[in-house]
Amino acid sequence: MTTDSNANNHPMVSIIIPIFNVASYIQECLDSIVGQEFSHDFEVILIDDCSTDHSVAICRQFVKQYAQNFRLLENAQNQGVSATRNRGLDEARGRYFMFIDPDDLLPPQALTALYEAAEQFDATIVKGNNTIFDESHESSARYNVNKQLLVNNSGVLTTLYEHDKVRGHPWGKLFRRERLGSYRFPDGVRMAQDLFYCSEVFSHATSLVLLNQNVYRYRNRDSGSTGRKYETGSYVDWLDSVESIGKFATSDNQKRAHKSLLVRTMTQIAREVRIISPAYAEQVLQAIEQRCQQWNIRLFHLIFRDKLGLRSISRYIKLQLALSKIRQNLSQS
Repeated sequence: MTTDSNANNHPMVSIIIPIFNVASYIQECLDSIVGQEFSHDFEVILIDDCSTDHSVAICRQFVKQYAQNFRLLENAQNQGVSATRNRGLDEARGRYFMFIDPDDLLPPQALTALYEAAEQFDATIVKGNNTIFDESHESSARYNVNKQLLVNNSGVLTTLYEHDKVRGHPWGKLFRRERLGSYRFPDGVRMAQDLFYCSEVFSHATSLVLLNQNVYRYRNRDSGSTGRKYETGSYVDWLDSVESIGKFATSDNQKRAHKSLLVRTMTQIAREVRIISPAYAEQVLQAIEQRCQQWNIRLFHLIFRDKLGLRSISRYIKLQLALSKIRQNLSQS
């Protein structure tokens, strides 16, 4: 990590980290940033969203020890992760910016790999591979790439819609601030606000580099969140976000890829709902059927009008099988 006293004046990279009750993880996260083998200046913007544990105390210690690189902002009241990230964007001064979740980690060469690729290809966005880990296991993400790829112009958003090589989360990516620093996360959305943000940003990017190098370690802390989004109704925000990002599609390929993402999303939801409580499953089933009608997710439309490929048709068949299973479960409850 740089120790240049001018680091905060001309940082190459701004790292934005929202903080909320992560005292068990934040030390390890910040240690991984301090341990970066990066020869250029960077700044770390920590924004605490009214934590009630000792997260702030840990952050303050890092700011004290590494004042040339670390800054701490404290929200006057709890605002949520979107508004907190947006405050970080308002403060960022780097040539590039990136997001890190406070329970995740960076491999030592992460900043170097992302920055060098951005400079080499004059890229608007660079996305690297990531691993997923918990207390007992670590593995590569399914959407990682095996070789480096360069995507240009309208293909950038198409690649995000396709969801095979890039997913709609902001971490693990480096963004050029001059081109993309003015866009903000939607506030007040309970789920998939990251997808909306990434879709808007990708729609304005002119180039995307996909690196075949691990630049991010994502900590899996899922403890029943799959069922909770249906119990709380937050899945509706997910559906709304997936629908609304279609407004960024302009080319035929983008529109086709977005329709494929709609099918993919409905299939995922239907397959998850097969195992949740009947008390919630019936309501979700109605929402799925309503959206399928609104979005024209019908076999005839998918084949002859939308001209989707075999993978989307296969997902449609899985969707119908999952819906049949949900109806069967409800009839037996």
